[in-house]
Amino acid sequence: MGWVYIELDGQAFEAAQRVFIATVLLIMAGLLILIAVPSVRLARGISAPLERLADAVRRMAAGDVGVRIPVEASSRELTELEQGFNSMASSIAESQRTLQRKVEEATGLLAYQAVHDPLTGLPNRRAFETALEAAVAGSRRASDHGSLCFIDLDYFKNVNDACGHAAGDALLRAVGTLLAQRLRAQDVVCRIGGDEFALILRGCSREDSRRIADSLQHALASMQFEWKGMQFRIGASLGLVRIDDPAKQPADLLNTADAACYAAKRNGRNRVVESPDTCLA
Repeated sequence: MGWVYIELDGQAFEAAQRVFIATVLLIMAGLLILIAVPSVRLARGISAPLERLADAVRRMAAGDVGVRIPVEASSRELTELEQGFNSMASSIAESQRTLQRKVEEATGLLAYQAVHDPLTGLPNRRAFETALEAAVAGSRRASDHGSLCFIDLDYFKNVNDACGHAAGDALLRAVGTLLAQRLRAQDVVCRIGGDEFALILRGCSREDSRRIADSLQHALASMQFEWKGMQFRIGASLGLVRIDDPAKQPADLLNTADAACYAAKRNGRNRVVESPDTCLA
């Protein structure tokens, strides 16, 4: 046997090897780029909607119920997620508006009930006392003269005893309506308790106040109240006092008007008694 000796060029081999390695690396880099670009796009297509959703959730948790997400996701699942969030946010916002509206209505109702008589709908004693204080202050500040009138129904007890409380309530409502319809826009009529009413006549001279009181007394005296076939005449005793006496406080005027009303009852009922110690305008 013999030997065959082949001599190779080492430099050429190394050069070819380097070319081969470089080619392989270029091919691998190209493949990585081809894989990375859609992967990045896919990642962004997933992460961006999720980031928008997370930001919207944080804003809603902070109280911004008006936040909405633009529906821009590339996948059906993320699109449904964005649409679902927007629907939920709209429902929450509508529920909040409904709740706010109910709170405002309830607050307004409570405020109304605090100063109105539930039976007649007229201002109650609390509202009357506030209005009287304002009238007294106005009479001192701008000579806005006026009068305070107490009204006590004369035969209310007869209706209650004969027909029951339902009839008595109906009578009080009818009297409240009559008084409200006969007064001027600037006057105040209140039910202050039981069968007692009070009037504040603003910007009214003594003569006009007496004329209004007499007119109301005649209207109540001629009023016929009917309940289940039974008819009643009511009548009322009225006490009238001026509210422009600078020496008198609202409490003094209340006592004076109440005393005048009591004097009307004591003197035969169904009449007007004007306090003798009023300050005349």
